[in-house]
Amino acid sequence: MNGSPVKKGDIIKIYVDGASRGNPGPAASAFIIVHNGNIIHDECDFIGTATNNSAEYQAIINALKTAERFSRGHIQVYSDSNLAIQQINKKWKINYPHLSKLCSQVYKLREKYEKVEFFHVGRNNPYIQKCDKLCNERLDTEGIKD
Repeated sequence: MNGSPVKKGDIIKIYVDGASRGNPGPAASAFIIVHNGNIIHDECDFIGTATNNSAEYQAIINALKTAERFSRGHIQVYSDSNLAIQQINKKWKINYPHLSKLCSQVYKLREKYEKVEFFHVGRNNPYIQKCDKLCNERLDTEGIKD
């Protein structure tokens, strides 16, 4: 872990991505936790067979579970999945029960923090690109071809 320790009032930024080869298919989810411009944690998990949207949600869930080790304060979550962000922000309806369950997990985890905000960012965001690279490297390691 690099960077300075998180102080009360600091904002932790989390960038997430999920990837599925086939939809559904073998999937991975990754996240990066950033404090004061420094990556203080990154993680990528193989999550088995999932849709791309499920992988995105799983990345958010895993990130929120891990972030509490660093801060229970103000968290900002960034994803290139407009669907996940709009559903979590209650702007879009959730049409699939499996996504509804995942969204409920996000809401439950959000309660552990003083404030959590969710933002959509483009795929060209460098932290999102790093998450995407982590997912693809993990799927390659698992022996899953594009």
